[in-house]
Amino acid sequence: MIPPIERGRDDAGFKVMNGVLLLDDHPYSGIVNELYSNKNIKSKSEYDQGKRHGYYFGWYPNGNRWFERFYTSGIKTGTHLGWFENKQQLFQYQFNNSGMYNGTVLDWHKNGVLAKYFNFEEGKEAGSQRMWEVDGKIRANFYTVNGERHGLIGLKNCGSVITTENTMK
Repeated sequence: MIPPIERGRDDAGFKVMNGVLLLDDHPYSGIVNELYSNKNIKSKSEYDQGKRHGYYFGWYPNGNRWFERFYTSGIKTGTHLGWFENKQQLFQYQFNNSGMYNGTVLDWHKNGVLAKYFNFEEGKEAGSQRMWEVDGKIRANFYTVNGERHGLIGLKNCGSVITTENTMK
């Protein structure tokens, strides 16, 4: 259980060493708040023994929600959500208990058009994968089996171009 102690991220006693948040040289357990210069809250994060543990929330300067993330002993777990400042969905990621993508990974363009729909199993692409341009046109549509991609991958092929002067560009 996270103690109900709240400190500002700018507390002079805070420092990070080897990925552990310390307060006066001891691993910190409690809540850390970060503020914008106008004193509006920017983020709120729970820590246990110096590692993010529990919810991590973020807000834009205007107070709109920016993200919701969850951590277990410093590792990303569960569903992570994000929004653009205009309140449109930005991302939705699924993580397993080891911090790897597991399940659906979604990203959106700022105009609300879906940008990416990927599927993962234990941190590796698996199954149907799709990407779209900001205007909704398909950019990639492929299937991943045993680490191999099949279909319209959406990558640009690099190749040499010979000019009329017989030189390479």
